[in-house]
Amino acid sequence: MARSENQKLKLLYLIDIFNEETDESHALSMQEIIEKLANKGISAERKSLYSDIALLGDYGIIIEKTADHKYFVSTRDYELAELKTLVDIIQSSQFLTAKKSRALTKKLYRETSRFGAAELDRQVHTAFAKVPNEKIFYTVDAIHRAIRDNKQIKFSYFKYNEDKILIEKHEGYRYTVSPIALIFDNENYYLVSFNEDAHDIRHYRVDRMQKVAVTDDDRTSAKAYGDFDISRYENKTFGMFGGNEKLVTLNCKNESAGAIIDRFGIEPAFIKHSNGTFDVTVRVFVSEQFFGWVTGLGKLVKIKSPEDVVKKYKNFLLELAK
Repeated sequence: MARSENQKLKLLYLIDIFNEETDESHALSMQEIIEKLANKGISAERKSLYSDIALLGDYGIIIEKTADHKYFVSTRDYELAELKTLVDIIQSSQFLTAKKSRALTKKLYRETSRFGAAELDRQVHTAFAKVPNEKIFYTVDAIHRAIRDNKQIKFSYFKYNEDKILIEKHEGYRYTVSPIALIFDNENYYLVSFNEDAHDIRHYRVDRMQKVAVTDDDRTSAKAYGDFDISRYENKTFGMFGGNEKLVTLNCKNESAGAIIDRFGIEPAFIKHSNGTFDVTVRVFVSEQFFGWVTGLGKLVKIKSPEDVVKKYKNFLLELAK
């Protein structure tokens, strides 16, 4: 490359040098900057570098000077603590393969200096097994694209059999749905959608969906989805298992207030009693997973009404006792 062409790249190389080699704890002297530019085939004088640093500041890349006359970049899109949090999330995400987690983590290295990148080289251990392939990564992207473009999707749905093999739930059948939203619950992605054949709202585990294709057909009743409250839907489901939707009143000991708020939010009213309990009425999908949640709280929570749900819960406990 000709010398004049090299000089045109000086500002770009300066950006790389400051981003990769400096931070608040690591600064470069003017002589060190000149030497690093020389290694890239670019000659520079101090006077021109002062001007270049001022230009970078005008562009929004702020270079600060230390008390001992060294220079470092002080503006970054992410703080190191934020990058560490992102790395932890990526490495502990069950729906990302180990390979994809490593690739995304390496991309984050570019958002800090090489010294900061060394601190991002950490290993987060998770109790969940990561998915074995990257198909879910692209399935999620297809679903987002369908929602954005107001289109239906088609897919095959799979389940594990007793031999730990994924098989089609209904062999040869292609589900057609109008996607509403994606929910990340209990380390899994779920698609909430309007099922075109059943004519109701259903959800599907995304890692069980295969051969996902965005169709040319517009979503059914798409305008109604604008009023769909995904957070309320999440609060009513337990482990993303469906069931009949009911208004259920729970009688709760006062010390269970935190668990109730964690599950249902702060909107449901607490009707307090003098015996150290309160009643709360919530809308839930009544399922064995809901009963399991109540059971997990032990003596802190009991189902008060309606009577048919109380009876189902008692039968559920009797079956467990057997």
